[in-house]
This record gives sequence, structure tokens and C-alpha cells, in this order.
Amino acid sequence: MQLLPIIIMLITSLFYMDALHAQENSADTENISKYLSTIIAPEPIKRVNPKYPMSAARQSREGWAILSFVINKEGGVEDILVKSSSGSKDLTRAAEIAAKKWRYKPAMEDGKAIPQCVNTVRMDFRMGKHTTGATKKFISKYNKARAALTAKDFVTLDDILDQMNKNKYMHLSENNYLHWLSADYAKEQGDKRKQLYHLNRVAVGLSSLSNDKQKLSVLYQAFNLQVELNEFKAAHSTYERLIKLPSAEPYLTQLADVMANVESVISGDKDLVITADIKNDFWSTDLVRNEFSLIDIEGSLHTLDVRCANKRHVYTIEKDNTWKLPASWENCSIYVYGEQKSTFKLIEHPFTT
Repeated sequence: MQLLPIIIMLITSLFYMDALHAQENSADTENISKYLSTIIAPEPIKRVNPKYPMSAARQSREGWAILSFVINKEGGVEDILVKSSSGSKDLTRAAEIAAKKWRYKPAMEDGKAIPQCVNTVRMDFRMGKHTTGATKKFISKYNKARAALTAKDFVTLDDILDQMNKNKYMHLSENNYLHWLSADYAKEQGDKRKQLYHLNRVAVGLSSLSNDKQKLSVLYQAFNLQVELNEFKAAHSTYERLIKLPSAEPYLTQLADVMANVESVISGDKDLVITADIKNDFWSTDLVRNEFSLIDIEGSLHTLDVRCANKRHVYTIEKDNTWKLPASWENCSIYVYGEQKSTFKLIEHPFTT
């Protein structure tokens, strides 16, 4: 059987941002802004495109996967983590297999090769003009779920969502509609963190939305929640996407003012608090300060993986641990491992001398 024409789009976003220097109690705005926005990409030597799974191609099923990995001293890829995906396990697996074959020019520090971390790669699987989109079965369930949400019939809605989420091989448009519906449901419940989780996944597939107003709605909601929940690096990334939308033009001044406030908060003297929970194997976030604690742990946490642009270290988590990373560790993200449904708080402490 001849497969339909396939286009595999690889969108690579490799984030390497200059670190804030914790040498003064109040870092200046210029340094904060630079920290949030500067990108230095590693130099690729070899990239292998992922193979489109045959079953997905036959179904004209599209999707995406976002991976994080470490580039070792030899330039090879290791310690791959799936940060998020469109929901199709076969596409995600194909992305992982391809990434393992990639090679990079090793990063150098003081004449020596060093590992590189905080690499985020998005792989998009596209079918060209023959995409079928959402199935009739999905559309029928979606309409019933949307009606149940409008009627505040949450028992029926939970049942339908449970059925829809059991599908491990969704079309891209189905995945977007499901997350948008789930975001609206979380908003109705007052669960801002869950709402943001679903909006973030719609935002990845933003190009599949039909018009700029829909894109503005998704990004604007996500941006406001990211700021409110102290996810400042994510907010900056969303801000950069927002200001490129023609429909966002009336809000540009307001958005710029919010980002200026974010920079002020980061350099301020108050703790930054993020409430977190383990949904699958781990929880992750990008740090904006170099000293932090994990407190109020309910459940069990066991491992902290700190991945920085030029360093990586894995720690065992004990009760109420505090870590202070050297100023030379640039652009750090953390990955917290523990039992599912464990909850805790991340506290980022003010810069100190």
C-alpha cells in the first residue's frame, strides 16, 4: 500500500539563556531582560528525521512531541525526556528514536568539552494536504461534552472526557479541541494550574486553529495565568508569540507593562512560590533565580535533576531541602521525580550577595 505524501516538520527550539548574576541583592532590569530572552543554540552536526509511523500515516494522523535531552561531551544525545506531546504514543516514540541518533558539536569551556542541557526540541508530524482532521466519532463526543459543560452537568462531562482521554492515537485537531474543552472545564472549576496545563498544549498546535482571534484567546489566557502562577520564563515565551499576532496590536502596551512588572518581581526581595504536583513521572519548570527550596511535600519525592546550559547535577531529595546553584550555572531547569499525585511547593529565594 502506497502511503499518502508525508511532510515531517522539525521545529527545533534550543533555549540557552544568559544567567542572572546573583552578586547583588537587586539585579538590574537589563540583566533580567537579557536572562529571559537570549538564546544560544548548540551547533548540530547530524540530524535524522523521525520516521512517520505507518499506522499514523494510513490514518492521516498528525501530531507533535516536545523532548528535553542532554548533549554529552562527545556530542551524542542522552537522557531524553518527553516534556509533552499531542497524545499519540507512536509519534512520540518515533521522535525519541530519531533524537537518539542526532549528533552535535560538543560545547567547550576553558578548552574542555562539557555537557549541554536545557535543550527543548519540538518535532511536528504533518501529512500535507490529505489531513483528515477530527473523526465523526470524536466530533459527536465533543459536542456532547461541550453541551454538558454549558449545562454544568459535570457527571456526564467527566464520563465523556474519560472516554475521550482513553484514545492514545488522536488526530492533532482532536487533541487541540480536547485540551481546549478541558481548559474551559478547569476554568469553570477554578483550577488555574490545570487550566494552564491544557492551554499550553493547545498553544503548541496553535497553527491548526482557524483564525487569529482563537490564537489570541489561547495565548492571552495562557500568558495571564503564567504570570499569576509565577511561571515567568514561560510567560516571556508566550509574550514573544503574542506580540507577533496582528489581533494583539490593541494590547501591546498592556502586555509590555506586564513584562516590565515581571522583571521587577524577579529582581525583588520576595520569595517566588509555585505550587506543584507530580502528574506522571516528573514535574518540571525553568528557574529564574539560583537559590530554591522544595517544601510542604505531601506524598513522596525522591530525585531532583538540575539541567543547566553548561552543567547538570542529580540530587536526592530530603525534607525541606534548599539548593543554591553557582552563578556560573546558566539557564537552569529542574525536573522533580516522585510518586504520582505527590504535591509540594517550589520556593525561589531572592538574590543574595
